[in-house]
Amino acid sequence: MSTTEVSRQLRLYLERSPQALSGPEVYALVDAFVSDCTASEEPEVSVQTLENDLQVIRDTLDLSECADTETLLSVLHRLEPVLSSTSLISTWFDLVLRPALREPRLSHSAITQAKDLVVVALEKPDHVHPEIQGEFRRRILDLYLLDAFNEASAEDAIEWVSLPKDQRDQWNIWKGNLEDILVVFGMDQPEAFLLQIFHCFASPSSRLQLFGLLNRYTTEPLFEQHGCVMATHPLMSSILTSLLVDNSTTGCTIGLTTLTKLLPIFAVHDCDALKRMLPQLFAILARILCWRERGQPTSPRAPLPKGVASDDDNSATGGNYSELAIEGGRVLDTNPDLQWERLELSFGSTAAPAPSPRQYFTFLYYLFPCNLIAFLRNPVGYLTDRHVERPYAVDWEDVLDHELIKTKSELLLRQHVTHPRLIWHNAETEVSNPEVYSQYDTARIVAECLLLELRNSHPEWQGSTTPEVVTATETKHDIVTPPPLVVDLSDSTLGSTNSTPPMRTVEIPNRPRVSLQDMVNTSIALKSQLDVDIVDPTPIWPYALFTSEPGCKSPGKSDPESSMAQAIAGLQREVLVLRNELNFESWLARENVRQIGRLFEQRIVSRNAEVERQNLHNKLRENKVLIGSLQRKLKEHSEQTEMTKKKYADWNAELSRKLQDLREQKRNWVSETAALRLAEKELRAQFVTQGDLLAEAERRESQLKTSIKETEHKVARLKDYEQRIEQHVAMQKLWDADLQKHKEQTELMKVLLSKYKKMELLLDAYEQTHGTMEEQARTSRRQIQTMEAKLKLLPSKAPPRTPRTSHAGEITSLKEANTKLRDDNAELQDEIEELKAMVELLRAQVSGHSGLLGDPTRSPVLGGAVLRP
Repeated sequence: MSTTEVSRQLRLYLERSPQALSGPEVYALVDAFVSDCTASEEPEVSVQTLENDLQVIRDTLDLSECADTETLLSVLHRLEPVLSSTSLISTWFDLVLRPALREPRLSHSAITQAKDLVVVALEKPDHVHPEIQGEFRRRILDLYLLDAFNEASAEDAIEWVSLPKDQRDQWNIWKGNLEDILVVFGMDQPEAFLLQIFHCFASPSSRLQLFGLLNRYTTEPLFEQHGCVMATHPLMSSILTSLLVDNSTTGCTIGLTTLTKLLPIFAVHDCDALKRMLPQLFAILARILCWRERGQPTSPRAPLPKGVASDDDNSATGGNYSELAIEGGRVLDTNPDLQWERLELSFGSTAAPAPSPRQYFTFLYYLFPCNLIAFLRNPVGYLTDRHVERPYAVDWEDVLDHELIKTKSELLLRQHVTHPRLIWHNAETEVSNPEVYSQYDTARIVAECLLLELRNSHPEWQGSTTPEVVTATETKHDIVTPPPLVVDLSDSTLGSTNSTPPMRTVEIPNRPRVSLQDMVNTSIALKSQLDVDIVDPTPIWPYALFTSEPGCKSPGKSDPESSMAQAIAGLQREVLVLRNELNFESWLARENVRQIGRLFEQRIVSRNAEVERQNLHNKLRENKVLIGSLQRKLKEHSEQTEMTKKKYADWNAELSRKLQDLREQKRNWVSETAALRLAEKELRAQFVTQGDLLAEAERRESQLKTSIKETEHKVARLKDYEQRIEQHVAMQKLWDADLQKHKEQTELMKVLLSKYKKMELLLDAYEQTHGTMEEQARTSRRQIQTMEAKLKLLPSKAPPRTPRTSHAGEITSLKEANTKLRDDNAELQDEIEELKAMVELLRAQVSGHSGLLGDPTRSPVLGGAVLRP
């Protein structure tokens, strides 16, 4: 299938041309192109050409039309096997996929295709440009954190309120799609997903959103398969540090819920990792128990002791909540070795209750009851003995309030039944035991954890402690003049030392009518995990909370903006906390349904086993009656069999006698027949043997004749070879003798050459001596000439002071020396001449011997062939 034809048909189809093929035919054409590219060895050129054509076609389309976008997404989804992740990231994400993920009008199938393509871009390996895929993974997470609607941001909330409905839908669908993509990516590649979250978790501004994403991620049913990955991932250490250090109540609440869901999963899939982090889990519980609620802004505080920082020092926003009391009016400095940037108050202008430790305590109490009791008895000693690194600048004694932990833990323990393992184990054996929960599943652990609570294990206790709820059906007359709407921005916390801040009463203008029954029905429908369609337009009354005249004003902030910010912050926190609770309850409901299904299966199996046992019992009774009747029949048949056996024995004896006679006759006949057959066989064997011998003799005779004819010429040649061998042996002996002479002459030549070299050296020495003596003679002659010149000058200058005979003696001696030197020189010249003559003679001898000996490398035996070493 050619690329040009595919591009032309796609253009006609996307432009709604009358000449275009139908949708199934176009998609079949694209599938055929994908098959051809898959079978091809180099499909990159065809795919790149088709992509360029699709980009040109896309530029001509109006993507505001959902039909065009859906068609283009369908084509890209079918081309996914041949598209690289780099192409999807660099080309199609910004052009098609990102706008499609923001469009709420697209069909569910189109949005699913867009999300699938983004997931493919995140996961499909690209060995050519792996860095592009890594940047894209971080970009998707950054879009979720920075570009999507942030429910914890007051600016986003105010902007969301002011937007029209279609833009709100775009925000919602954009965030939901990004969340779905990240969750699917996390299920397929958990390590890469958790690594990206780990890098972003260091920023406190993104930590609350990441907790929400992790809460959604851990709620997925398939997450249990990757529990061991997260248990050993560095992100888990960051989560524990955040729960120990961060001051955000909302972040701690969501993080604690996420950690509570992770406990049973870790217990089943990686109990060793859970045991290693057990002291930190207990430290988190102690921090939650010692958490003190934030109240409304108070008067300026007194100076704080050393080692405790004020809110102004640790706040990221300075004066926004510097007057609020955090944990009893103090914030502990973090340990500088942690290098941790603390998350301060997420909603600084609102009062928030402490996170509830009930569910977290229940799960820890079920998994490790002995260690939990040991920790509650002596929290500081337990953490110190296990060398838990302190996350604060002060020691554990200054961090933990033992009396407060004791008070709150007593209330929690009173609400739980006694764990059986408290009787049979202690803290050491509980941790050293092998995998206790390896045979369990998460649903069973969750169900048994909930049964530890008195309100779940004893229905009568639950009924007595459940607060009475008054529900009355309101008619139209009942809601004509409703009371002022009460907005409760606080939550009751177990064992809180500070009183819960009073509820603020907000007067809504124009007295809006709100049906309590409708609110209850809506809440039940939302908690039922069913798809709910919102058909009514957004009501006006919630936005009346943001009027410029709130019912209660802060003493330090009386302007309308501060009241609106407080109301928005309160509602934002309520939404996040309620959503967190809803997700946790949904997770509990799902696990309970799984446990109920397992118990129902066990009940069905046990019921079937009971029915089978009863059937077997009835069958056994029937078999016993049948066995009795069969035994009676067997006895009768036995008696008849005995009589038959006696008759058979007599008849068998008679037949045996007859058979013996017949066998004797047959034996005689067989012996005679065997003797005759043996004689015949021997004769036949002799005939065959004689025939074989005769054939063998004839064959050997013919072979001998043939071999004689074949070897006649070889014998003649062999005699000739023997004569030639004798000649060659004689020549070889002569050659060996000549070779021995050649070796002796070679040795003699070496000796002569050595003497020649020595004579040359001696000649060189004589020549040097002769040169030296000539130099001395020339020096002497010059001295003589000088002396003669001096003698000639002496008479003219002065009378001689010495006798003339003395000068004459010197001259005589010099002449004699000169004569002697000349004689020596002549002798040396003669010797040199003799040496030269000897050298010439030796050269002549060497050249003459070479001519006489000839070339020793030629052998007369081999006919002049050259011998090679």
